[in-house]
Amino acid sequence: MPTETSGLQRDVQVIRRRWWVFLPFAALGILAALAVGAVTGGSTAVATMTLDTTVHDLVIGGDRGLRIFEAQAMTSDPAFKQKVIDAIGEPDFDYARFSVSLFPISVGDGISRGILTVSISDPDKAKAERYRQAFVDVYTREYTAPDGLFRTRFVERRRQVAANAEAAYQEAYRRLEAATAGRGIDLAALVETRGDTNPLVFVTEQRAVLERQLAEAKGALTGIGGASPEAAAAAAAAVIGQPVQAGQAQAVLAARVASLEAALREYASLAPALPEQQLDSATQALLNEVRGLRQVRDSAFVNLGNAQIAVGSAESRLEVSYSFSGGLAGSLAGRVAVALAVTVIFGLVAIFSLEWLSPSRRPGEG
Repeated sequence: MPTETSGLQRDVQVIRRRWWVFLPFAALGILAALAVGAVTGGSTAVATMTLDTTVHDLVIGGDRGLRIFEAQAMTSDPAFKQKVIDAIGEPDFDYARFSVSLFPISVGDGISRGILTVSISDPDKAKAERYRQAFVDVYTREYTAPDGLFRTRFVERRRQVAANAEAAYQEAYRRLEAATAGRGIDLAALVETRGDTNPLVFVTEQRAVLERQLAEAKGALTGIGGASPEAAAAAAAAVIGQPVQAGQAQAVLAARVASLEAALREYASLAPALPEQQLDSATQALLNEVRGLRQVRDSAFVNLGNAQIAVGSAESRLEVSYSFSGGLAGSLAGRVAVALAVTVIFGLVAIFSLEWLSPSRRPGEG
């Protein structure tokens, strides 16, 4: 080469003279691009959803079912999965390809916040993004809509609990009816335990009042034997609560005693139930079970009502951010870049190695 030739010019001349060396490395580059694309895997599309639910009207604990944990659990519901598959438009799509994770921020009565992250990978970046968007669209609707799964699942669970409690109560009540059949027992009175609405409680209280009044009337009737007509009238008036004429005390008190005794007999006929203490142990245990199940049933229906109120006053908000990772070598541009890099780098190394080792290389050339 001429001595005035620069190093760059000399390198260009070498490359032009041995350009054919690039050909096998171009084939190697194509193979490397295919291999690297397979090793690096698919593209991963990620959606990060910030969830916020506020329940404005509820009893304490009445939103247990509208919290961030139930918002995540909704993604495992078969109905939700089917909605996502339908949105994707591929009936054979494997929903398990989605990865869902939850990071709670704050949870309390009426307030629930957290971050739900969903990701999915696919060799095709566009498909990964389409699958992700289908999930986000379905989730947004079901989380925020008044008739979405987030709310309806909560109410339906409470309704099912109430229905199960009702069925258990009715089944136990039928067993108690069979166990007490023909014994003259008023089951409704025995089972009822709700305070003033309990017939037995009311009858017992009224009988106690009448028995006290009867004792007072009998005591007064006995005590006025040697009293003056005026004193006897005063004593009778104190017992019956209204004025009594002199000389009429004994007759008034006797009538009072008779009316109270008649009232007690009437109340006794209204409560023919057998006292609990006279029930055998098995029947007593069944009676207690029925009472307990009745209270559980009542509580279950109260909880159902609370759930409906909570759902009606719940406000849900959702903010989404998107990100993407991986799979660049698997794209067309990535494969082209890998093929070119292998061809150029290894081709240049081979060309200059051949040039250096060539026997025709004259001494003194650099």
